[in-house]
Parts: sequence; C-alpha cells; structure tokens
Amino acid sequence: MITLKEIAEAINGRLLGDGAIPISGISSIKEAKKGDITFIADPAYKKYLGESRASAIILGDDLEADDLKEENIIYVKNPAQAYVGVAQLFIKPRDMLKGIHPAAVVSEGVHIGDGVVVSPYVFVGKGTVIEGNVILYPFAYIGENVQIGEDTTIYPHVTVCDGAIIGKRVTIHGGAVIGSDGFGYIWDGKSHMKIPQLGIVEIGDDVEIGANTTIDRASLGRTVIRRGVKIDNLVQIAHNVSIGENSIIVSQVGIAGSAVIGRNVVLAGQVGVKDHTTIGDNVKAGGGTGITKNVPENSLIMGYPHLPHREWAKLQSYLKRLPKLFEKIRKIERKLGLEVENGRN
Repeated sequence: MITLKEIAEAINGRLLGDGAIPISGISSIKEAKKGDITFIADPAYKKYLGESRASAIILGDDLEADDLKEENIIYVKNPAQAYVGVAQLFIKPRDMLKGIHPAAVVSEGVHIGDGVVVSPYVFVGKGTVIEGNVILYPFAYIGENVQIGEDTTIYPHVTVCDGAIIGKRVTIHGGAVIGSDGFGYIWDGKSHMKIPQLGIVEIGDDVEIGANTTIDRASLGRTVIRRGVKIDNLVQIAHNVSIGENSIIVSQVGIAGSAVIGRNVVLAGQVGVKDHTTIGDNVKAGGGTGITKNVPENSLIMGYPHLPHREWAKLQSYLKRLPKLFEKIRKIERKLGLEVENGRN
C-alpha cells in the first residue's frame, strides 16, 4: 500500500487533498473503484469526473476539476507520462529463483553473470555470454556465441539464433525469432538456389520486441535495431535492415531487405516497406501505407503507393465525389445523345 502523498512525490505532482489516504491500485476513470487512483490524459474524458469512484485522480495543470466529488487531486504537466510513473509503482516483482535450473541445458564455455535466471527447459549454446540480472523464461532457445546484455528479459519460446548481439535492458516477448535466415534465393534456371545467410542481428539497448515478431540475420554484415526502438507484435524485419534510434514499428509491418529506417520514425500498422528503400528521420507513415521509394525526413505519408498526407487526403475527397461526378457525366451524355438524335430528325 502506498499513500497519495508518496505518489505525488514520485511523479513530481502538486497535491490537493488528503495525502495520507492509502492507494491500492491504478485504473481507468470508468472502471476505478475506492482505493484506486485514476487519471485524465484527454480533456474529452473530463465528463466522467462526476461519475468516477476513484479515491484520487491525476489531472493536467490546465484542467479544472469542479465536477470531482473528492478533492484528492494530483496536478502534473503531463498526465499520460505521470500514469506511466504511477503504474510502475504498482508492478509486483516476480518471485523467481536465481541461478540455473537443473532442467535447463547450458553448454560448455558459457559465461553467466550475477543474478541471472535460467529457467527450466532453456537451452544455451556454446560460447554465449549472458550478463548480470538477465531472465530467461522457460523454453527460450539461445544459440551459440550469443551476447546478451544486463537486465534483459527473454520470455518463453523466444529463439535467439547463433551470433546475435542483444543489448542492455532489452525485452523480447514470447514467440519472437531473432536471427533466422533472411529470405534470399537465386534462380539457376531450374530451381531456386539458397543464398547463404552469414551475418547476424544486433539489437541496441532499451529495445522492446513484441510477440511472434521475426528479425532476420543479415546475408553479410548485420541487421541492426538501434537503441530505444519499440517493435510491436507480428512484425517482419528482413535481412540487412537498419532501424534508427527510438523508432516505433507497429503490428503487421513488413520491412523488406536492406531498407534503412531513420531515427524517431513511426510506421503504423500494416505498413509495407520496399527493399533497399531509405526512410528519413522523423517520418510518420499512416496505417496500410505502401512505401515504394525513398522518403525525405520529417515527412507525413499515407496510401499506396505512398503520398504526402495532404495529397492523399485530397485524393480521398475526390474519390468520395466520383459517384456524383459519374452521374453528372451520364446526364450530360444522355442529353447530348438526345440532341444528336433530334438534329437528325
């Protein structure tokens, strides 16, 4: 249990009300009950203030709370960011045994740092280095000569193939495959001849990789996911791709081989990126965008093939008006047809 005052101090908020009240959890404004703290990040939710049963609420400095029944409020500059800080206070650490479980298989020449958890049915290949406080959940497969940085968490059924380099504080969710062969073949006149995939995958610090995402090893060299990148579930990243720092890759994105993604890029759901394409820093691509050529930095794009967002939006407005336009054309054609016929008479 934590008091409201302690929460306010943790998020550098301005407290109004009883700082001694105990807070047992955090919840959305609609579902909050007594003992919970809630928050409003969007002014549109202010209408629910009078209905909320929460014991306390986090509000932005620019919001008034006249409709709130209780006067237990923490004012902050950024309520959404404050929510993250409060939620972290209520995360319960997992009670896991340290060390190597007898049912795990750890090969010769593996270095394991202090505080590492190697759960039952984990396999670790030869020459791998696992730094301090790494957690390997059951059924994780770690290949040979892999490097895993400290405080990294690898969830069940993750596969990390030979030679991969994983940074510090990385999170890899269940079913992800890191370092599988890239999709490369040459037609020899009779069949598809596989191109050997000899490179590796390198993942920077503070990266998060979603469930069932696949990141292919490079044909030669490295497939690189740089510091702070966040990748959703069900993403495919092909061989020799490079993704810049702090980019966001949303579910069902597919990035073809040797594409270069800049820093702070956002690729929304189901974006497709053509091979050998370069996307500049700070680009944002809307859902379903098909990126077929290089994109300048700071662009906002949409559609297939991709267009500047304003141009795409204008085309959408034209498309909506097409039925009426066709009807007008038909009327004109019918009228012209009658005039021709009358002229012959």
